[in-house]
Amino acid sequence: MIGFFALPWCLAELLATVERHQHWPRQPWAVGIGIALGGALVFLRRPNWLFHTFVHEACHALLCLLTFVKIRGVRFTDGRGGMVEHDPADPVRTTLIAIAPYTVPLLLGPALLARWWWPNGPAGELLSGLCACLFIAHVHGLAHNVRLNFWGKDADLPRVGRFLALVLIIGTLLLLTALTIEILWTGGAVRQGLTSTSQSSQSGSLNQTKR
Repeated sequence: MIGFFALPWCLAELLATVERHQHWPRQPWAVGIGIALGGALVFLRRPNWLFHTFVHEACHALLCLLTFVKIRGVRFTDGRGGMVEHDPADPVRTTLIAIAPYTVPLLLGPALLARWWWPNGPAGELLSGLCACLFIAHVHGLAHNVRLNFWGKDADLPRVGRFLALVLIIGTLLLLTALTIEILWTGGAVRQGLTSTSQSSQSGSLNQTKR
């Protein structure tokens, strides 16, 4: 039932975002280089496996902290998976902890927030490239983790419920893609808007003073 209503809405949001931005991104070279770099890193087995395992377990640990579930231990390895041991929790918190690596953009989220806030310029271009690279890394890590954790009774997704997990993963990815396009195609809208407002206010004050 959740998927029946949620996924079409998420897809509609993505399509509406694409419809609004049928042009080049604000910094096309930076975004293009970021995508190319992210695509190149996909083919590096090492240190990609260790990196994705670290991010995966860090998401589990983060949700343990946010839901006040005590962490007993954290382990991650290069190519042999990892584990976050925590105290038993109720079904809701257990589900949130288990699904976190598949829905929480641990690195991409802060990068998008920084790009959203930062105005255009050299730092803005660097952030645009970083966001594009991290988006590719996020999708790659997501595919890698789903493949490894879809089967097996001790895997994450069977504990959540495979259908519910797929709905949450696909819906989150659709919305995250829409958000990434919105931010990279519009640039640092927040700081630019504040700067423009400030400049307009100063101009209005000067005009009033002259009068």
